[in-house]
Amino acid sequence: MQTAHSRKSEGTYVAATLPTSEYTPSHTPKISRRVKVLITVLTVAATSALHLCWGSSGPRRSLSIRADEPEFDWFALEPSKSINWTSCYSGQKCARLLLPLDYDTPDGPTTAIALRMIPAANKKNYKGPILINPGGPGGSGTDLVARAGQNISRIVGDSFDILGFDPRGIGASTPSASCFETDSQRKLWRLQEGHQLLNITDNSLHIYHAREKMVARRCEEKIGGEWGIARFMSTPNVARDMLEISQQLGQEKLQYWGFSYGSILGQYFSAIFPDKVGRVIIDGVYDGHNYKAALWNTNLVDNDAAINSFFYFCHQAGPEKCTLYESSPDKIRARYLDVLHAVEEEPFPLPSAEPPLVITRKVLQTQIFRAAYKPLYAFGFVADTIRAIENKNETALIELAPKLVDPTECKCSIAEPWKSENEAFSAIACGDGDEHPYDPETYAKYYRDLSKQSELAAPLWGIHYLQCSEWRIRPKWRWTAPLEAKNTSHPLLLLSPRYDPVCPLQDAKAVHQRYGGSGLLVQNSYGHCSLSAPSLCTAKHVRAYMVNGTLPEPGTVCEVDELPFVGAVKEVRALSAEDAELLDAMRGLSDVVPMFGAV
Repeated sequence: MQTAHSRKSEGTYVAATLPTSEYTPSHTPKISRRVKVLITVLTVAATSALHLCWGSSGPRRSLSIRADEPEFDWFALEPSKSINWTSCYSGQKCARLLLPLDYDTPDGPTTAIALRMIPAANKKNYKGPILINPGGPGGSGTDLVARAGQNISRIVGDSFDILGFDPRGIGASTPSASCFETDSQRKLWRLQEGHQLLNITDNSLHIYHAREKMVARRCEEKIGGEWGIARFMSTPNVARDMLEISQQLGQEKLQYWGFSYGSILGQYFSAIFPDKVGRVIIDGVYDGHNYKAALWNTNLVDNDAAINSFFYFCHQAGPEKCTLYESSPDKIRARYLDVLHAVEEEPFPLPSAEPPLVITRKVLQTQIFRAAYKPLYAFGFVADTIRAIENKNETALIELAPKLVDPTECKCSIAEPWKSENEAFSAIACGDGDEHPYDPETYAKYYRDLSKQSELAAPLWGIHYLQCSEWRIRPKWRWTAPLEAKNTSHPLLLLSPRYDPVCPLQDAKAVHQRYGGSGLLVQNSYGHCSLSAPSLCTAKHVRAYMVNGTLPEPGTVCEVDELPFVGAVKEVRALSAEDAELLDAMRGLSDVVPMFGAV
Protein backbone atom coordinates (compact mmCIF):
# COMPACT_ATOMS: atom_id res chain seq x y z
CA MET A 1 0.00 0.00 0.00
CA GLN A 2 1.30 3.44 -0.89
CA THR A 3 0.01 6.60 0.74
CA ALA A 4 0.80 10.29 0.75
CA HIS A 5 4.55 10.88 0.51
CA SER A 6 5.40 7.17 0.24
CA ARG A 7 7.39 5.54 -2.49
CA LYS A 8 9.05 2.18 -3.04
CA SER A 9 12.07 0.87 -4.86
CA GLU A 10 12.82 -2.62 -6.11
CA GLY A 11 14.56 -4.38 -3.22
CA THR A 12 16.46 -1.28 -2.06
CA TYR A 13 15.77 1.90 -0.16
CA VAL A 14 15.91 5.15 -2.04
CA ALA A 15 18.62 7.61 -0.99
CA ALA A 16 17.49 10.44 1.24
CA THR A 17 15.94 13.36 -0.58
CA LEU A 18 17.27 16.56 0.93
CA PRO A 19 14.83 19.41 1.54
CA THR A 20 14.64 22.40 -0.73
CA SER A 21 13.90 26.03 0.03
CA GLU A 22 10.32 25.70 -1.16
CA TYR A 23 9.29 24.22 2.19
CA THR A 24 7.11 26.53 4.24
CA PRO A 25 8.14 26.95 7.88
CA SER A 26 5.67 26.54 10.71
CA HIS A 27 7.85 28.27 13.30
CA THR A 28 10.86 30.56 13.49
CA PRO A 29 13.31 29.54 16.22
CA LYS A 30 14.92 32.92 16.79
CA ILE A 31 16.52 33.33 20.19
CA SER A 32 14.58 36.38 21.22
CA ARG A 33 11.32 34.55 20.56
CA ARG A 34 12.39 31.49 22.53
CA VAL A 35 13.46 33.59 25.48
CA LYS A 36 10.11 35.37 25.48
CA VAL A 37 8.28 32.05 25.37
CA LEU A 38 10.35 30.66 28.22
CA ILE A 39 9.75 33.76 30.33
CA THR A 40 6.03 33.47 29.66
CA VAL A 41 6.00 29.80 30.63
CA LEU A 42 7.91 30.49 33.83
CA THR A 43 5.57 33.34 34.73
CA VAL A 44 2.48 31.21 34.17
CA ALA A 45 4.06 28.38 36.14
CA ALA A 46 4.75 30.62 39.10
CA THR A 47 1.30 32.18 39.01
CA SER A 48 -0.65 28.92 38.84
CA ALA A 49 1.62 26.88 41.13
CA LEU A 50 2.28 24.48 38.26
CA HIS A 51 5.00 21.97 39.10
CA LEU A 52 7.43 21.45 36.22
CA CYS A 53 9.71 18.44 36.23
CA TRP A 54 12.41 18.52 33.56
CA GLY A 55 13.68 15.10 32.57
CA SER A 56 15.50 13.59 29.62
CA SER A 57 12.24 13.42 27.68
CA GLY A 58 11.36 17.09 28.10
CA PRO A 59 8.87 18.88 30.38
CA ARG A 60 6.26 16.93 32.27
CA ARG A 61 3.43 18.80 33.92
CA SER A 62 1.67 17.72 37.07
CA LEU A 63 -1.63 19.56 37.42
CA SER A 64 -2.05 18.89 41.13
CA ILE A 65 -2.86 22.01 43.12
CA ARG A 66 -0.48 21.22 45.97
CA ALA A 67 2.99 19.80 45.34
CA ASP A 68 2.64 17.39 48.30
CA GLU A 69 -0.63 15.89 47.03
CA PRO A 70 -0.31 13.65 43.95
CA GLU A 71 -3.07 13.72 41.36
CA PHE A 72 -3.41 9.97 41.81
CA ASP A 73 -1.81 7.86 44.54
CA TRP A 74 -0.61 4.63 42.96
CA PHE A 75 0.51 3.13 46.23
CA ALA A 76 -2.94 3.56 47.75
CA LEU A 77 -4.33 1.32 45.00
CA GLU A 78 -4.71 -2.24 46.28
CA PRO A 79 -2.99 -4.76 43.97
CA SER A 80 -4.81 -7.97 43.04
CA LYS A 81 -4.26 -11.14 41.01
CA SER A 82 -6.86 -10.03 38.49
CA ILE A 83 -7.14 -6.66 36.79
CA ASN A 84 -9.58 -4.51 38.78
CA TRP A 85 -9.86 -1.12 37.12
CA THR A 86 -10.20 2.07 39.15
CA SER A 87 -11.10 5.44 37.66
CA CYS A 88 -8.10 7.76 37.52
CA TYR A 89 -6.67 10.77 35.71
CA SER A 90 -9.93 12.20 34.35
CA GLY A 91 -11.57 9.39 32.42
CA GLN A 92 -8.73 6.89 32.42
CA LYS A 93 -8.43 3.52 34.20
CA CYS A 94 -5.71 2.33 36.57
CA ALA A 95 -4.90 -0.97 38.23
CA ARG A 96 -2.08 -2.86 39.95
CA LEU A 97 -1.76 -6.48 38.90
CA LEU A 98 -0.02 -9.08 41.09
CA LEU A 99 2.11 -11.45 39.03
CA PRO A 100 4.62 -14.09 40.13
CA LEU A 101 8.12 -12.76 40.64
CA ASP A 102 9.25 -16.15 39.32
CA TYR A 103 6.87 -17.92 36.93
CA ASP A 104 8.45 -21.22 37.97
CA THR A 105 7.26 -20.50 41.53
CA PRO A 106 3.66 -19.32 40.98
CA ASP A 107 2.81 -19.37 44.70
CA GLY A 108 5.97 -17.51 45.70
CA PRO A 109 6.72 -13.77 46.01
CA THR A 110 4.92 -11.40 43.66
CA THR A 111 5.45 -8.15 41.81
CA ALA A 112 2.70 -5.53 41.49
CA ILE A 113 2.56 -4.19 37.90
CA ALA A 114 1.06 -0.72 37.44
CA LEU A 115 -1.38 -0.36 34.50
CA ARG A 116 -2.83 2.84 33.09
CA MET A 117 -5.31 2.81 30.23
CA ILE A 118 -7.12 5.26 27.99
CA PRO A 119 -10.33 3.33 27.16
CA ALA A 120 -11.46 3.05 23.56
CA ALA A 121 -14.12 5.62 22.71
CA ASN A 122 -15.58 3.50 19.90
CA LYS A 123 -17.15 0.56 21.75
CA LYS A 124 -19.15 -0.55 18.71
CA ASN A 125 -16.00 -1.47 16.77
CA TYR A 126 -13.89 -2.34 19.81
CA LYS A 127 -10.56 -3.98 18.91
CA GLY A 128 -8.95 -4.45 22.32
CA PRO A 129 -5.93 -2.95 24.07
CA ILE A 130 -2.63 -1.91 22.51
CA LEU A 131 0.19 -2.20 25.03
CA ILE A 132 2.89 0.47 24.70
CA ASN A 133 6.47 0.58 25.96
CA PRO A 134 8.62 3.75 25.95
CA GLY A 135 12.03 2.08 25.96
CA GLY A 136 14.91 2.68 28.31
CA PRO A 137 15.18 0.05 29.49
CA GLY A 138 13.69 1.64 32.56
CA GLY A 139 11.01 3.82 30.98
CA SER A 140 7.56 4.07 32.55
CA GLY A 141 4.63 3.01 30.41
CA THR A 142 2.12 4.72 32.69
CA ASP A 143 4.05 7.96 32.22
CA LEU A 144 4.06 7.44 28.44
CA VAL A 145 0.26 7.24 28.55
CA ALA A 146 0.25 10.60 30.33
CA ARG A 147 2.57 12.25 27.81
CA ALA A 148 1.61 10.53 24.57
CA GLY A 149 -1.43 8.28 25.07
CA GLN A 150 -4.03 10.60 23.58
CA ASN A 151 -1.97 11.21 20.45
CA ILE A 152 -1.21 7.51 20.03
CA SER A 153 -4.95 6.88 20.28
CA ARG A 154 -5.60 9.43 17.55
CA ILE A 155 -3.11 7.65 15.28
CA VAL A 156 -4.24 4.04 15.73
CA GLY A 157 -7.94 4.92 15.98
CA ASP A 158 -10.51 5.20 18.74
CA SER A 159 -11.51 1.51 18.68
CA PHE A 160 -8.40 0.55 20.70
CA ASP A 161 -7.58 0.96 24.37
CA ILE A 162 -4.13 2.49 24.89
CA LEU A 163 -2.51 0.66 27.78
CA GLY A 164 0.79 1.61 29.39
CA PHE A 165 2.38 -0.55 32.04
CA ASP A 166 5.41 -0.06 34.24
CA PRO A 167 7.66 -3.09 33.78
CA ARG A 168 8.97 -4.89 36.83
CA GLY A 169 10.99 -2.69 39.16
CA ILE A 170 10.06 0.52 37.32
CA GLY A 171 7.80 3.49 38.11
CA ALA A 172 4.72 2.57 40.12
CA SER A 173 5.41 -1.16 39.89
CA THR A 174 6.81 -2.70 43.05
CA PRO A 175 9.22 -3.70 44.40
CA SER A 176 11.36 -0.91 42.93
CA ALA A 177 14.79 -1.44 41.40
CA SER A 178 16.33 1.37 43.41
CA CYS A 179 19.84 1.13 44.83
CA PHE A 180 19.71 4.49 46.60
CA GLU A 181 17.79 5.48 49.70
CA THR A 182 16.17 8.51 48.04
CA ASP A 183 16.01 10.14 44.64
CA SER A 184 17.98 13.08 46.04
CA GLN A 185 20.76 10.75 47.18
CA ARG A 186 20.99 9.39 43.63
CA LYS A 187 21.11 12.85 42.10
CA LEU A 188 23.78 14.00 44.56
CA TRP A 189 25.82 10.93 43.65
CA ARG A 190 25.54 11.79 39.97
CA LEU A 191 26.76 15.33 40.64
CA GLN A 192 30.05 13.81 41.80
CA GLU A 193 30.72 12.63 38.25
CA GLY A 194 32.06 16.06 37.44
CA HIS A 195 32.65 17.77 34.12
CA GLN A 196 35.20 15.40 32.64
CA LEU A 197 34.18 13.41 29.56
CA LEU A 198 35.03 9.73 29.38
CA ASN A 199 38.29 9.12 27.53
CA ILE A 200 40.70 6.18 27.42
CA THR A 201 43.76 8.46 27.25
CA ASP A 202 43.44 10.11 30.67
CA ASN A 203 42.34 9.33 34.22
CA SER A 204 38.66 9.85 33.40
CA LEU A 205 38.37 6.16 32.49
CA HIS A 206 39.46 5.13 35.98
CA ILE A 207 36.90 7.48 37.55
CA TYR A 208 34.01 6.27 35.38
CA HIS A 209 34.99 2.65 35.87
CA ALA A 210 35.19 3.06 39.65
CA ARG A 211 31.78 4.72 39.69
CA GLU A 212 30.20 1.79 37.84
CA LYS A 213 31.86 -0.60 40.30
CA MET A 214 30.29 1.33 43.16
CA VAL A 215 26.78 1.28 41.70
CA ALA A 216 27.01 -2.41 40.81
CA ARG A 217 28.14 -3.39 44.30
CA ARG A 218 25.52 -1.21 45.95
CA CYS A 219 22.83 -2.79 43.78
CA GLU A 220 24.00 -6.26 44.78
CA GLU A 221 23.25 -5.27 48.38
CA LYS A 222 19.96 -3.47 47.71
CA ILE A 223 18.22 -5.41 44.92
CA GLY A 224 20.27 -8.61 44.54
CA GLY A 225 19.97 -11.79 46.57
CA GLU A 226 17.80 -14.86 46.05
CA TRP A 227 14.51 -12.94 45.77
CA GLY A 228 15.90 -9.50 44.90
CA ILE A 229 13.90 -7.74 42.20
CA ALA A 230 16.97 -7.41 39.94
CA ARG A 231 16.98 -11.21 39.41
CA PHE A 232 13.43 -11.10 38.02
CA MET A 233 13.44 -8.07 35.70
CA SER A 234 14.76 -9.77 32.58
CA THR A 235 13.08 -9.04 29.26
CA PRO A 236 11.66 -12.60 28.99
CA ASN A 237 9.85 -12.02 32.29
CA VAL A 238 8.39 -8.75 30.99
CA ALA A 239 7.33 -10.47 27.75
CA ARG A 240 5.52 -13.08 29.84
CA ASP A 241 3.87 -10.29 31.84
CA MET A 242 2.56 -8.74 28.61
CA LEU A 243 0.98 -12.02 27.64
CA GLU A 244 -0.68 -12.33 31.04
CA ILE A 245 -2.02 -8.76 30.87
CA SER A 246 -3.43 -9.31 27.37
CA GLN A 247 -5.07 -12.59 28.27
CA GLN A 248 -6.62 -11.19 31.44
CA LEU A 249 -8.21 -8.54 29.22
CA GLY A 250 -9.69 -11.16 26.91
CA GLN A 251 -7.05 -10.97 24.18
CA GLU A 252 -5.33 -14.23 23.25
CA LYS A 253 -2.76 -12.40 21.15
CA LEU A 254 -0.67 -9.33 21.88
CA GLN A 255 -1.25 -5.91 20.31
CA TYR A 256 1.80 -3.77 20.95
CA TRP A 257 3.75 -0.67 19.92
CA GLY A 258 7.23 -0.56 21.43
CA PHE A 259 9.79 2.20 20.99
CA SER A 260 13.58 2.01 21.29
CA TYR A 261 14.35 -0.69 23.91
CA GLY A 262 10.67 -1.49 23.38
CA SER A 263 11.84 -2.91 20.02
CA ILE A 264 13.98 -5.38 21.99
CA LEU A 265 10.98 -6.33 24.12
CA GLY A 266 8.96 -6.89 20.94
CA GLN A 267 11.68 -9.11 19.49
CA TYR A 268 11.82 -11.20 22.68
CA PHE A 269 8.04 -11.58 22.83
CA SER A 270 7.80 -12.61 19.18
CA ALA A 271 10.62 -15.15 19.52
CA ILE A 272 9.33 -16.67 22.78
CA PHE A 273 5.61 -16.57 21.90
CA PRO A 274 5.42 -16.54 18.08
CA ASP A 275 1.88 -17.93 18.12
CA LYS A 276 0.69 -15.07 20.36
CA VAL A 277 1.58 -12.21 18.01
CA GLY A 278 -1.48 -10.15 17.08
CA ARG A 279 -0.25 -6.74 15.96
CA VAL A 280 3.34 -5.96 17.00
CA ILE A 281 5.07 -2.74 15.93
CA ILE A 282 8.70 -2.23 16.89
CA ASP A 283 9.88 1.33 16.31
CA GLY A 284 13.50 2.52 16.46
CA VAL A 285 14.96 -0.96 16.15
CA TYR A 286 18.09 -2.17 17.97
CA ASP A 287 19.57 -5.48 16.84
CA GLY A 288 18.45 -7.98 19.48
CA HIS A 289 21.47 -10.21 18.89
CA ASN A 290 23.86 -7.33 19.56
CA TYR A 291 21.85 -6.43 22.64
CA LYS A 292 21.76 -9.99 23.96
CA ALA A 293 25.53 -10.27 23.52
CA ALA A 294 25.92 -6.98 25.48
CA LEU A 295 28.20 -5.60 22.76
CA TRP A 296 26.71 -2.08 22.41
CA ASN A 297 28.87 -1.51 19.34
CA THR A 298 26.43 -0.95 16.45
CA ASN A 299 24.37 1.85 17.93
CA LEU A 300 26.35 4.89 16.77
CA VAL A 301 26.69 3.95 13.09
CA ASP A 302 24.38 6.80 12.03
CA ASN A 303 24.93 9.13 14.98
CA ASP A 304 27.17 11.57 13.11
CA ALA A 305 24.64 11.73 10.26
CA ALA A 306 21.94 12.68 12.76
CA ILE A 307 24.14 15.33 14.39
CA ASN A 308 25.32 16.68 11.02
CA SER A 309 21.69 17.20 10.00
CA PHE A 310 21.72 20.06 12.52
CA PHE A 311 24.20 21.95 10.35
CA TYR A 312 22.44 21.05 7.11
CA PHE A 313 18.93 22.06 8.16
CA CYS A 314 20.19 25.24 9.81
CA HIS A 315 21.74 26.26 6.49
CA GLN A 316 18.71 25.12 4.51
CA ALA A 317 16.33 27.15 6.68
CA GLY A 318 18.24 30.41 6.29
CA PRO A 319 19.12 33.29 8.62
CA GLU A 320 15.51 34.09 9.54
CA LYS A 321 14.94 30.65 11.02
CA CYS A 322 18.32 29.54 12.37
CA THR A 323 20.37 31.79 14.63
CA LEU A 324 23.63 30.09 13.54
CA TYR A 325 23.07 30.46 9.80
CA GLU A 326 26.16 30.63 7.59
CA SER A 327 26.69 30.32 3.85
CA SER A 328 27.36 26.57 4.07
CA PRO A 329 26.71 23.67 6.47
CA ASP A 330 30.48 23.24 6.90
CA LYS A 331 30.82 26.82 8.14
CA ILE A 332 28.02 26.27 10.66
CA ARG A 333 29.74 23.10 11.85
CA ALA A 334 33.04 24.97 12.22
CA ARG A 335 31.28 27.68 14.20
CA TYR A 336 29.76 25.08 16.53
CA LEU A 337 33.09 23.33 17.05
CA ASP A 338 34.80 26.66 17.75
CA VAL A 339 32.42 27.20 20.68
CA LEU A 340 32.92 23.61 21.84
CA HIS A 341 36.69 24.11 21.93
CA ALA A 342 36.35 27.55 23.53
CA VAL A 343 34.35 26.28 26.53
CA GLU A 344 36.78 23.38 26.85
CA GLU A 345 39.57 25.93 27.33
CA GLU A 346 37.49 28.40 29.34
CA PRO A 347 34.18 27.13 30.77
CA PHE A 348 31.31 29.65 30.90
CA PRO A 349 29.92 30.33 34.42
CA LEU A 350 26.25 31.20 35.00
CA PRO A 351 25.91 32.05 38.73
CA SER A 352 22.42 33.55 38.37
CA ALA A 353 20.89 30.63 36.50
CA GLU A 354 18.39 28.22 38.07
CA PRO A 355 20.10 25.91 38.62
CA PRO A 356 23.49 27.68 38.77
CA LEU A 357 25.86 26.02 36.36
CA VAL A 358 29.13 26.15 34.49
CA ILE A 359 28.82 25.48 30.78
CA THR A 360 31.54 23.03 29.82
CA ARG A 361 32.34 20.96 26.77
CA LYS A 362 30.59 18.04 28.44
CA VAL A 363 27.40 20.09 28.86
CA LEU A 364 27.34 21.09 25.18
CA GLN A 365 28.34 17.66 23.89
CA THR A 366 25.59 16.05 25.95
CA GLN A 367 23.12 18.65 24.68
CA ILE A 368 23.71 17.93 20.98
CA PHE A 369 23.83 14.17 21.61
CA ARG A 370 20.39 14.33 23.20
CA ALA A 371 19.13 16.78 20.59
CA ALA A 372 19.92 14.28 17.84
CA TYR A 373 17.22 12.03 19.32
CA LYS A 374 14.53 14.64 18.66
CA PRO A 375 15.81 17.25 16.20
CA LEU A 376 12.47 18.89 15.55
CA TYR A 377 12.03 19.66 19.23
CA ALA A 378 15.62 20.32 20.32
CA PHE A 379 17.80 21.64 17.48
CA GLY A 380 16.55 25.19 17.94
CA PHE A 381 17.73 25.20 21.55
CA VAL A 382 21.19 24.02 20.50
CA ALA A 383 21.47 26.88 18.01
CA ASP A 384 20.25 29.42 20.57
CA THR A 385 22.74 28.13 23.15
CA ILE A 386 25.75 28.39 20.83
CA ARG A 387 24.74 31.86 19.66
CA ALA A 388 24.24 33.05 23.25
CA ILE A 389 27.70 31.76 24.26
CA GLU A 390 29.27 33.48 21.26
CA ASN A 391 27.63 36.76 22.28
CA LYS A 392 28.25 36.15 26.02
CA ASN A 393 24.51 36.71 26.45
CA GLU A 394 24.00 35.62 30.06
CA THR A 395 20.33 36.62 30.08
CA ALA A 396 19.53 34.23 27.25
CA LEU A 397 21.66 31.46 28.76
CA ILE A 398 19.91 31.81 32.12
CA GLU A 399 16.59 31.19 30.39
CA LEU A 400 18.05 28.24 28.49
CA ALA A 401 19.63 26.69 31.62
CA PRO A 402 16.81 24.17 32.27
CA LYS A 403 17.41 22.85 28.77
CA LEU A 404 21.12 22.38 29.45
CA VAL A 405 21.06 20.52 32.78
CA ASP A 406 18.41 18.77 34.84
CA PRO A 407 17.66 20.83 37.97
CA THR A 408 18.49 18.98 41.19
CA GLU A 409 16.24 19.63 44.16
CA CYS A 410 17.20 18.18 47.53
CA LYS A 411 14.17 16.43 49.03
CA CYS A 412 14.21 13.47 51.37
CA SER A 413 10.82 12.41 50.02
CA ILE A 414 8.71 13.36 47.05
CA ALA A 415 4.96 13.39 46.59
CA GLU A 416 5.08 10.97 43.66
CA PRO A 417 7.86 8.45 44.42
CA TRP A 418 6.94 6.42 41.34
CA LYS A 419 8.47 9.23 39.27
CA SER A 420 11.88 8.69 40.88
CA GLU A 421 14.70 7.35 38.77
CA ASN A 422 16.07 3.86 39.32
CA GLU A 423 18.79 1.39 38.35
CA ALA A 424 16.55 -0.63 36.02
CA PHE A 425 18.78 -0.07 32.98
CA SER A 426 21.60 -2.19 34.41
CA ALA A 427 19.28 -4.80 35.92
CA ILE A 428 17.59 -5.36 32.55
CA ALA A 429 20.17 -4.61 29.86
CA CYS A 430 23.19 -6.07 31.66
CA GLY A 431 21.18 -8.97 33.06
CA ASP A 432 19.85 -9.87 29.60
CA GLY A 433 23.34 -9.75 28.09
CA ASP A 434 26.38 -11.98 28.06
CA GLU A 435 28.91 -11.38 30.82
CA HIS A 436 31.97 -9.31 29.87
CA PRO A 437 34.23 -8.75 32.90
CA TYR A 438 36.30 -5.60 32.47
CA ASP A 439 39.55 -5.96 30.56
CA PRO A 440 41.56 -2.76 29.82
CA GLU A 441 42.77 -3.83 26.37
CA THR A 442 39.35 -5.07 25.28
CA TYR A 443 37.71 -1.87 26.43
CA ALA A 444 40.33 0.33 24.76
CA LYS A 445 39.68 -1.37 21.43
CA TYR A 446 35.92 -1.09 21.93
CA TYR A 447 36.20 2.63 22.69
CA ARG A 448 38.46 3.32 19.69
CA ASP A 449 36.00 1.53 17.39
CA LEU A 450 33.12 3.48 18.91
CA SER A 451 34.98 6.77 18.36
CA LYS A 452 35.37 5.93 14.67
CA GLN A 453 31.57 5.80 14.45
CA SER A 454 31.08 9.07 16.33
CA GLU A 455 33.75 11.03 18.13
CA LEU A 456 31.17 13.26 19.79
CA ALA A 457 28.94 10.44 21.04
CA ALA A 458 31.56 7.84 22.06
CA PRO A 459 32.33 9.40 25.48
CA LEU A 460 28.62 9.29 26.32
CA TRP A 461 27.76 5.88 24.87
CA GLY A 462 30.93 4.12 26.04
CA ILE A 463 29.66 4.16 29.63
CA HIS A 464 27.19 1.34 28.95
CA TYR A 465 29.93 -1.21 28.35
CA LEU A 466 31.48 -0.21 31.68
CA GLN A 467 28.11 -0.56 33.39
CA CYS A 468 27.66 -4.13 32.22
CA SER A 469 31.29 -5.12 32.77
CA GLU A 470 30.79 -4.65 36.53
CA TRP A 471 27.21 -5.93 36.86
CA ARG A 472 27.13 -9.26 38.69
CA ILE A 473 23.42 -9.90 39.35
CA ARG A 474 22.28 -12.62 36.96
CA PRO A 475 18.60 -13.15 36.13
CA LYS A 476 16.71 -16.27 37.11
CA TRP A 477 15.32 -16.47 33.55
CA ARG A 478 17.57 -15.43 30.68
CA TRP A 479 16.69 -16.17 27.06
CA THR A 480 19.67 -17.75 25.30
CA ALA A 481 18.02 -18.98 22.09
CA PRO A 482 18.15 -16.83 18.93
CA LEU A 483 15.84 -13.83 18.76
CA GLU A 484 14.04 -14.86 15.60
CA ALA A 485 10.92 -16.60 14.34
CA LYS A 486 10.40 -18.15 10.94
CA ASN A 487 6.68 -17.64 11.34
CA THR A 488 4.56 -15.58 13.72
CA SER A 489 0.79 -15.74 13.98
CA HIS A 490 0.73 -12.29 12.37
CA PRO A 491 3.69 -10.51 10.74
CA LEU A 492 5.55 -7.83 12.70
CA LEU A 493 5.86 -4.25 11.45
CA LEU A 494 9.25 -2.57 11.87
CA LEU A 495 9.58 1.23 11.69
CA SER A 496 12.96 2.90 11.30
CA PRO A 497 14.14 6.42 10.53
CA ARG A 498 16.78 6.44 7.83
CA TYR A 499 19.24 8.06 10.25
CA ASP A 500 18.57 7.08 13.85
CA PRO A 501 21.32 8.27 16.25
CA VAL A 502 21.33 5.10 18.40
CA CYS A 503 19.29 2.44 16.55
CA PRO A 504 20.62 2.46 12.99
CA LEU A 505 18.71 1.33 9.93
CA GLN A 506 21.17 -1.54 9.42
CA ASP A 507 19.92 -3.04 12.69
CA ALA A 508 16.29 -2.80 11.56
CA LYS A 509 17.20 -4.55 8.29
CA ALA A 510 18.94 -7.36 10.19
CA VAL A 511 15.95 -7.89 12.50
CA HIS A 512 13.58 -7.73 9.51
CA GLN A 513 15.36 -10.75 8.01
CA ARG A 514 14.96 -12.81 11.21
CA TYR A 515 11.18 -12.55 11.54
CA GLY A 516 9.43 -14.29 8.68
CA GLY A 517 6.88 -12.21 6.79
CA SER A 518 7.63 -9.02 8.71
CA GLY A 519 7.32 -5.61 7.10
CA LEU A 520 9.89 -2.81 7.24
CA LEU A 521 8.88 0.82 6.73
CA VAL A 522 11.73 3.32 6.39
CA GLN A 523 10.94 6.91 7.34
CA ASN A 524 13.15 9.37 5.47
CA SER A 525 14.12 11.29 8.57
CA TYR A 526 16.69 11.99 11.26
CA GLY A 527 16.09 11.25 14.94
CA HIS A 528 15.20 8.39 17.25
CA CYS A 529 12.08 6.38 16.36
CA SER A 530 9.38 7.47 13.94
CA LEU A 531 7.98 9.86 16.56
CA SER A 532 10.93 12.22 16.14
CA ALA A 533 9.66 13.52 12.79
CA PRO A 534 5.94 13.83 11.98
CA SER A 535 4.95 11.87 8.91
CA LEU A 536 1.37 11.51 7.71
CA CYS A 537 2.51 8.62 5.53
CA THR A 538 3.88 6.72 8.54
CA ALA A 539 0.75 7.42 10.58
CA LYS A 540 -1.46 6.01 7.81
CA HIS A 541 0.62 2.84 7.60
CA VAL A 542 0.50 2.38 11.38
CA ARG A 543 -3.28 2.73 11.39
CA ALA A 544 -3.71 0.35 8.44
CA TYR A 545 -1.56 -2.24 10.18
CA MET A 546 -3.30 -1.96 13.53
CA VAL A 547 -6.84 -1.86 12.15
CA ASN A 548 -6.58 -4.24 9.19
CA GLY A 549 -3.24 -6.01 9.64
CA THR A 550 -2.00 -4.49 6.37
CA LEU A 551 1.77 -4.30 5.89
CA PRO A 552 3.49 -1.69 3.70
CA GLU A 553 4.73 -3.01 0.38
CA PRO A 554 8.42 -4.02 0.38
CA GLY A 555 10.72 -1.06 -0.06
CA THR A 556 8.18 1.53 1.10
CA VAL A 557 9.73 4.83 2.21
CA CYS A 558 7.73 7.54 3.97
CA GLU A 559 8.59 11.22 3.69
CA VAL A 560 8.12 13.59 6.62
CA ASP A 561 5.88 16.64 6.83
CA GLU A 562 8.00 18.89 9.00
CA LEU A 563 11.75 19.52 9.19
CA PRO A 564 14.01 21.01 11.88
CA PHE A 565 14.40 24.78 11.50
CA VAL A 566 12.74 24.66 8.04
CA GLY A 567 9.23 23.95 9.29
CA ALA A 568 6.19 22.42 7.62
CA VAL A 569 6.59 20.80 4.22
CA LYS A 570 3.04 21.54 3.08
CA GLU A 571 0.12 23.64 4.19
CA VAL A 572 -2.29 21.84 6.51
CA ARG A 573 -5.15 23.48 4.61
CA ALA A 574 -4.34 21.20 1.66
CA LEU A 575 -5.13 18.11 3.76
CA SER A 576 -8.43 16.44 4.45
CA ALA A 577 -9.80 16.75 7.97
CA GLU A 578 -8.84 13.15 8.76
CA ASP A 579 -5.30 13.60 7.45
CA ALA A 580 -4.88 16.87 9.31
CA GLU A 581 -5.96 15.11 12.51
CA LEU A 582 -3.42 12.32 11.98
CA LEU A 583 -0.60 14.74 11.23
CA ASP A 584 -1.44 16.86 14.24
CA ALA A 585 -1.24 13.75 16.43
CA MET A 586 2.19 12.89 15.01
CA ARG A 587 3.42 16.42 15.63
CA GLY A 588 2.26 16.13 19.22
CA LEU A 589 4.63 13.19 19.72
CA SER A 590 7.85 14.87 18.54
CA ASP A 591 8.89 15.95 22.05
CA VAL A 592 8.18 12.60 23.79
CA VAL A 593 10.87 10.66 21.92
CA PRO A 594 12.38 7.85 24.04
CA MET A 595 15.92 8.55 25.26
CA PHE A 596 17.45 5.09 24.79
CA GLY A 597 20.85 4.97 26.47
CA ALA A 598 21.02 8.77 26.91
CA VAL A 599 23.13 9.84 29.87
